[in-house]
Amino acid sequence: STIVRPGESTAILAPEGGGKTTLIDLVAGTENPTEGEIIRSGHISWPASFRGMINPRMTGRQNLRFLSDTYGHDFGSAYEFVQDFAELGRYMDLLVKQCNNEQRHRLAIAILFAMNFEFILVDDSFEAGDAHFRRKVAQFIEDNDDRITFFMATSSARLAERYCKRAGILLDGNVTFYDSVEEAVGMFRRMKTEEDY
Repeated sequence: STIVRPGESTAILAPEGGGKTTLIDLVAGTENPTEGEIIRSGHISWPASFRGMINPRMTGRQNLRFLSDTYGHDFGSAYEFVQDFAELGRYMDLLVKQCNNEQRHRLAIAILFAMNFEFILVDDSFEAGDAHFRRKVAQFIEDNDDRITFFMATSSARLAERYCKRAGILLDGNVTFYDSVEEAVGMFRRMKTEEDY
């Protein structure tokens, strides 16, 4: 069994098609396990890439109001944070479907951070966006690492190294944890190199 404790950000490394999305969906509760059980406690986010949380037929402001009400947050302070963090200006009042991918990504990540989740579920799409926004995200995480814990399923060794304190490799439905993130990343990189031959 695997336990993710507050403050112990955890990466599960897996190759493309290796079950990353399924794992995140199982932890989020959007998919049910066929065997075993997943016990959740704490304030857990929706998957960072889960577009289903943002309704494309509503504006950014309307989405934020709905999610603030759903998760019990003050809309005013959440709106102030999202406006500042996402830097969308008047685009907050456009239908999300009228925004480009970059704007939608900024909105989704900013709303995710505004909800003050203890545990944030992450996959490869987390680092989408331009360099300025990626730096902003990294800085926010660094400034709040005492209150944010990641659980990520990714094929990006760099993401695991940047944000996690422990790591394992998912292969054929089983996760093997290593003594350090560096060891897991080294093993994962060797596996990927072997695949390329």
